[in-house]
Amino acid sequence: MRVGDAAGVADAPRGDRPRGVLAVLLSRRGRPVPAEVLLDLVWGEDAPSVSVVHTVVARLRRQHGAGLVHTTDAGYLVPPDVQVDADRFVELATSPRTEDRVERLREAVGLWTGSAAYAGVPGDLVLVERVRLEELHRHVRRELAAALLEGRSSSGADEALRLGLELLAEQPLDEEAAVLAMRAADRLRRPAEALETFAALRHRLREELGVDPGPAAVAEHRRLLDRAADAPTARTRPVHPGFRLPTPTSPTIGREAELDAVLSAVAQGIRLVTITGPGGVGKSRLLADAGARLTEAGVDLAFVALSGHAGSRADDLAAGLAMATGLPLRDVGGSAVAGLVHALRSAEVTVLADEAEWVLEPAAELARAILAGCPGVRLVVTSRMPLGVLGERLVDVAPLAVPGSLSTPDDVRTSPAVRLLAERLTDRGVGSVSAGQLPWSDAELSVLAEVARRLDGLPLALELIAGRAATMPIADLVEVVEQPLDLDSVEVGRDARQRSLRRTISWSVDRLDPEARVALGRLAVFAGSFSPAAARAVLGGSAATVDRVLGELAASHLVAVDRGDDGLGFRMLRTVRDLAREELEASGRLEATRDRHAAWFAGLWRDARLSDELVEHVGRTYDDHLEALQHLLDRGQPDAAADVGLALCRRWLFVETPDPGLHWTGRLLEHDDLRPVQRARLRVTHAAFGHRIAWTDAELAEVAAALEGDADWTVLLGLMTAITAYVQGDVELARKRLDGCQRVASRSARHALPEIIATRGVVEAAAGRPDLAVASAQEALAWVGARASAVDHVAVLPKVALSYLDAGRPRDALDLLTSAAAEARARFGIRPTATMATNAGWAALLVGEPGEALVWFGRALVGPQAFAAAGAVGEAAVGAAVALVELGRPGAADLLGQGRWLLDQDEVVLPPSIAALVAGAVATAGATPPPGEWRVDLAVARVVQLVRVSG
Repeated sequence: MRVGDAAGVADAPRGDRPRGVLAVLLSRRGRPVPAEVLLDLVWGEDAPSVSVVHTVVARLRRQHGAGLVHTTDAGYLVPPDVQVDADRFVELATSPRTEDRVERLREAVGLWTGSAAYAGVPGDLVLVERVRLEELHRHVRRELAAALLEGRSSSGADEALRLGLELLAEQPLDEEAAVLAMRAADRLRRPAEALETFAALRHRLREELGVDPGPAAVAEHRRLLDRAADAPTARTRPVHPGFRLPTPTSPTIGREAELDAVLSAVAQGIRLVTITGPGGVGKSRLLADAGARLTEAGVDLAFVALSGHAGSRADDLAAGLAMATGLPLRDVGGSAVAGLVHALRSAEVTVLADEAEWVLEPAAELARAILAGCPGVRLVVTSRMPLGVLGERLVDVAPLAVPGSLSTPDDVRTSPAVRLLAERLTDRGVGSVSAGQLPWSDAELSVLAEVARRLDGLPLALELIAGRAATMPIADLVEVVEQPLDLDSVEVGRDARQRSLRRTISWSVDRLDPEARVALGRLAVFAGSFSPAAARAVLGGSAATVDRVLGELAASHLVAVDRGDDGLGFRMLRTVRDLAREELEASGRLEATRDRHAAWFAGLWRDARLSDELVEHVGRTYDDHLEALQHLLDRGQPDAAADVGLALCRRWLFVETPDPGLHWTGRLLEHDDLRPVQRARLRVTHAAFGHRIAWTDAELAEVAAALEGDADWTVLLGLMTAITAYVQGDVELARKRLDGCQRVASRSARHALPEIIATRGVVEAAAGRPDLAVASAQEALAWVGARASAVDHVAVLPKVALSYLDAGRPRDALDLLTSAAAEARARFGIRPTATMATNAGWAALLVGEPGEALVWFGRALVGPQAFAAAGAVGEAAVGAAVALVELGRPGAADLLGQGRWLLDQDEVVLPPSIAALVAGAVATAGATPPPGEWRVDLAVARVVQLVRVSG
């Protein structure tokens, strides 16, 4: 860490304490830090009087100038206008993909000096910021290598290979780096080196984590072997974690009958199937296997893990399921359950819910509501106890069958429990399994049988024992389990044979080395999956040390490898997490560890722009973000809590779920000690959930002043004011607001230009300037490029299509929406919004394709993304009716009557071209008005029923 002056001369602060104080102030730049806090952080237990802080600050000012550290009533601060090279690095690293991408990434890499961020700063003072910057440094180098390989030059491939090997040297289990190195070596006509890279990766993964390389590395290896054309495909990533099913890392053994029972119940039309059994018996694995089979059969699935929701209400579970799957959760009588039921009322989907025992009553309440109000939804749930809901089909999963004490060797070999234990021992390099046979000696089989019996055939217990067997002779396994494995702290109602799990976990924990045992406790603060970087932020220490500890915990089956789209991750089973958290709390380190956990999530997306990575990561780590948000508020840190809250709000806006966003932004805005810029960001976000700004001119000026210098949020404010003016019919004001937006974005926020330009197209079409609208639409598409991001699919392309439609270019609108919907579903798991579907329906009608129009309107009315507002349902209903008339099918009159009635309830006026189509349909088929005593919910239900029958 060095400080430079105006002349470009830079030197490092002299002494550990000055470096420490300056590092803390820099990591909280613009935020005052009380001298007492600096004393505690930098001096720790050796802290003298607070006067030493004033002395150190004086030394910093003498060495680097009086303007470096300011004094305020709330403490010392480094002012926000102090330039830090990390700011430029982050700006370059997170910039959108443009033609100068390689140069920008090279510049970012060139800014990095030394091996670590904040080099020379002692201890863990800036642990979270250090880990964040170092992970971003790895990300930049991976992105640069990938960009270089998109070109065809050998020099680019040579640089990419160097970067890939450099990344692997730092973290040998980085599969993405390995794939890049393999591609680069092959491009340089060094296939042997590429194959060696894969072999080394596979060896390390098997040796350290007991898993094989992931799909991307395997596919690249196969391509090398097959000598296929070098055509690397773009990475894709579902942005909604509920569409990514868990995948076991090893084959399932002995559960054929239970799997058939689950699939048979679903096939028979049973709408609630609950997989029950004791903890550690393999319910979650069976659910994953069932999901895989249902996926193969073409069933539409969604997945939600309930283990992180202990203490939640049914409304919380409903919001979590909506968030995981990207459902737009709308307010229905203040109930999230009712909102979810409304969203799913016409959906055909099977929901897989894991570990419902932690929220048994709320899960049962939610299940009853879904079964009553969503006839097309099926639920497959795992729980240690039944939900107790009418119509529930139970599939009991018992421990695996164990051989009797007088069993023959052949009986032992075919015993499921022994087969599982033998398979897991083989995974650890002990013995072998081939062609379904167990080539063990009779003596060894006798030991395996005895171990299986003493562990009651409980799969998790068998896997935990196998994790330690690599370090001892097979015969010694019996000694490991020779003591009774009962427990005092077991679940109420469990019989004695189910009391082995905690004892077995404790046995594995007791045999960890002290460092790994402490790490296990600290990692228990994660509610869900965590990356190695997140683990390092909580644990401290070097990347190599953390990797070693994670490897030991994975080898002991105390953490599971959780392979995600962005590389290896880890997760802890709830039973292991509970035990580890108890140890952490007993050690007195729980709150300090939660502080690190919260600081990681607060810093991860601080000041970040909206991106696919942000949306996907917040969705995948949603429970951890919420826990961090609540913890920071409880600790009296509203500014850091706002960092977490704003990241969550980006996700909530993306999936059109305003209720939690309004709740949390409202809570955060109650705090008087927020920095002005954080308060302004929260106010803009709060307004965005309502789709308009309702402030006085003075309030608007106050927010704009607070955001001065923050280009990203200034642009968001400008867009919101432009949309508000457009909705209010003031096209000229909307255009003026967009002009200001575009000037700011052109200078400092170019990633926002596509949405600004697309919005301009909508405004110009509304102003009756179709040529300008089309020109703006085409310019926005040019900015997006050939491979639109998930954010582009939600924020930009619908506006472009609406510009085309309102400008009299329905064919262009339809082609764009059709291709965008297919690409978004294939690459990101995003369903088209109801608004997109309705616009596509009108476009199809206007180009003379009523059959396709009926399909689009059906999507707007039936399914999880369906409309909720009366006027929107009415518009889609009359559109579907027009399609029926043009197709010569029955049912149009009833739909027209219901649709027009719903339009009247919200006082919606259709555009002239669309109104003419509806009038023609009424003239041909008539319109059957609803009964005199009629309600919106009945009309919506009738519309959905008619569309189902007609479609």
